[in-house]
Amino acid sequence: MRGRIQIVQMNATNALPDKGGIATYAHELACHLALCGHEPVLLTYPCESPDLEGQTFPYPVFRTRGFDLRSLAVPKERRASLLARLSFAVLAMARDTLRVLRSLPSDRPRILWPVQWWPEALAAWLVSRTSGLPYCVTVHGFEAMVPPSMRRNRLFRFVMNQAAAVFAVSRYTAGLVSSCGVRAEKIQSIPNGVKVDAFKRTSEVERRVQSLKAALGLEGTYVLLTVSRLIKRKGHLAVLESVAALRKRIPELRYVIAGEGPMLEQIRSRVALLGVGDIVRLLGVVSEPDKVALLHGCDVFVMPNEDLPLEKGGIDTEGFGLVFLEAAACGKPAVGGRAGGAPEAVVDGETGILVRPGDPQDIERAIVRLWEDRGLASRLGRAGQERVWRDYPWSRIALRYAETFESLTCSL
Repeated sequence: MRGRIQIVQMNATNALPDKGGIATYAHELACHLALCGHEPVLLTYPCESPDLEGQTFPYPVFRTRGFDLRSLAVPKERRASLLARLSFAVLAMARDTLRVLRSLPSDRPRILWPVQWWPEALAAWLVSRTSGLPYCVTVHGFEAMVPPSMRRNRLFRFVMNQAAAVFAVSRYTAGLVSSCGVRAEKIQSIPNGVKVDAFKRTSEVERRVQSLKAALGLEGTYVLLTVSRLIKRKGHLAVLESVAALRKRIPELRYVIAGEGPMLEQIRSRVALLGVGDIVRLLGVVSEPDKVALLHGCDVFVMPNEDLPLEKGGIDTEGFGLVFLEAAACGKPAVGGRAGGAPEAVVDGETGILVRPGDPQDIERAIVRLWEDRGLASRLGRAGQERVWRDYPWSRIALRYAETFESLTCSL
C-alpha cells in the first residue's frame, strides 16, 4: 500500500440503512477499504426516520440536505421543470461536498467516488473542477442504456471521459460503457462481491429454513426460487408458464417469489390465469436472514433475465446479477438468462444453466434436467460455491479498488 487515501464516496441514491444493491456495494467496499488501511468517507442524504440518524458505521458518514433528491420525484405533468431543479440539486450536492472536504484532514491524498453516475458524478465533476481532486465513477449497467440520440448520452460520455477511472461491475457493462463513447483506457471491469460469511449454513440458518418451509408448506417439495425486484426483465412470467406446464410431471414442484415491484399485479393475474395459485408463493420483500434461509432451502435458483428494448432506444438489461452469486454461495445451481451480464455470474454447464430469455420451453428443459439429475445439480451448486468463496469475497474485490485508488493518487 502506498499510503492512507481519503476516499470520499458520494451517494445520493441508495445508502444504508436503506436497502438495495448500491447501498450494499458502497457499504461493503467502504468497510473493506478501511481494513486495507485507507479512509473511506460517505456523503449521503438524511435518513427518513430521525431515529436512524445515530446508527454508526466503521467509517465517517455525513448526511446533508444537498444529497436528498426526494424532492425530484414529481408527477409526470410537472416534469418539464425537472432538469432545472436537477441543476440546482447538483449544485447543492457539490456545495455540500466542498463543505465536508474543508472539515476533513487534508494531509493525505484524496479521491472522489460517486457510486453511480446520475446525478452524483455531475456533482463530482463540479467539485473536481473547483478543487482539482480526481474522481472515479461506478457504472452498474442500467446507466449505460441511455439512447445514443439523447442529449443525456453526450453528458454521460463527457463526465465519464473526464473521470480518472470508470468502474464497470461486469465485462458486459464495460462493453456498454465503451459503446457510449467512453475511452477504453478509462474503464476497469471489477465485479461485485459477496459477503460470503453471511451465507454460511449455520444452526440458526437451518432453524430458519425449517421454520419457513413449515410456514409456507414447502416440506417434501422441489422448490424453485426467485429473489429480485418484480420487473419484466427478470423473467417471472416465463417461469410461471414453465411451472404451469411442469406441474403434472413434477407434482412436488413449488415456485417461491420474493421481492416487490411494478409487476406484482401482473404476476398475480398470471398466477390466477394459469391456475397455479396452489403451488406459487408470493412473499413480497423479505429480510436478509429470511433471504439467506430461502436460498439455502430452495433446490434451484431461477431468474431467466432478458434484454428488453426501451421505448426511446437503448435496452433494459441485467448489468451483472449479484443474486446469482448469493445463490451460489449457498451451494445452489442457477438457471439464468443468456443475456446481459448474467453469463459472467452463471457459468453455463459449470455453476448453472443458461437459457434463451423469454422461452418457457427452454426454462422447462433446464428445470427438468436439474430435477432428474440431482448429481448434476449438486455438482453445479458445489462448483458455484467454490467459485464464489474463491473469487468474489468483498475483501478480495476491495483490494482491486484499493490498487486503482493507490495508482491514481501516487503522484498527488
